[in-house]
Amino acid sequence: MNDYNLKLNVSKKFILNNNEENINLNLEKNEIYNNGSVYGTVYDGTLSDPPLTGATVKVFTSDGIPYQHTLTDSKGKYTIGNLPIGTYTIATVKDGYMLSEDIPLIITNNGAVNIDLIAKSVNTNNNIVYGIITDSITNLPIDGAIVQLYKDIDGIKTLIKNCNSISDGEYIIDNIEDGNYTISYTKIGYQTIEIQVDLKNGIKLSANESMVSTIGQINNTVSGIIKDNDGNIIANALVALYKIDNDKEILIATTYTNNLGKYMFGNIIDGNYLVKSSSASYNDIKL
Repeated sequence: MNDYNLKLNVSKKFILNNNEENINLNLEKNEIYNNGSVYGTVYDGTLSDPPLTGATVKVFTSDGIPYQHTLTDSKGKYTIGNLPIGTYTIATVKDGYMLSEDIPLIITNNGAVNIDLIAKSVNTNNNIVYGIITDSITNLPIDGAIVQLYKDIDGIKTLIKNCNSISDGEYIIDNIEDGNYTISYTKIGYQTIEIQVDLKNGIKLSANESMVSTIGQINNTVSGIIKDNDGNIIANALVALYKIDNDKEILIATTYTNNLGKYMFGNIIDGNYLVKSSSASYNDIKL
């Protein structure tokens, strides 16, 4: 003889008026009756620590797909029922806590399985910096911007943490100790941004930055090496840049070569130029 739990069934309404009604009902098997359940207590840290109220307990399928969840009560207890026979995992989490390790759960019949869970808190005393990086003109998000967090340690600018912005411009740096920091935002084609921040007491600092594109804004450069006739480099040589306008030479800028004989002029607008040095003169440079 099979023992089944049968579902409730309801007849149609009928009127009795000095007559007899024959009401037949077919009751279906209740599959839930054959399902199992899992119950237990969630503890804060270790099994000897106090129970954790309001923790989320979730059952996953063997493929890692979320199946069913609940919250612990005031005593840290939970129950999840109506679990068909099969293999699962179960885990718990709460705001300020990490997701616990998955615990295997096997339902073999309509019985109840006891599994106690441990939730481990994260260090909420450390600081977080997050935000969105956008283009100052288009307001569109910037993907792949480099965000670097520096701290002055014994007079040396030291890189502490770094990350990249994602496709929607978002970035986040977590687990930062208290202190004064410099945050640098860089990306090729944009001007670098540096801000100073004071992080303490587990602050979650929102730092949204708008970067200025340098495309079409950075002008030309003129650079080279000064040598003598024997091919020897000349350090500290005077180098002068002249702009040629209507066949007239106009001195624009001067500089000196470094120890490798190199020089460079930056941010030069389009035009015809001439470079002169104390030991050499170059032909016209057309930019």
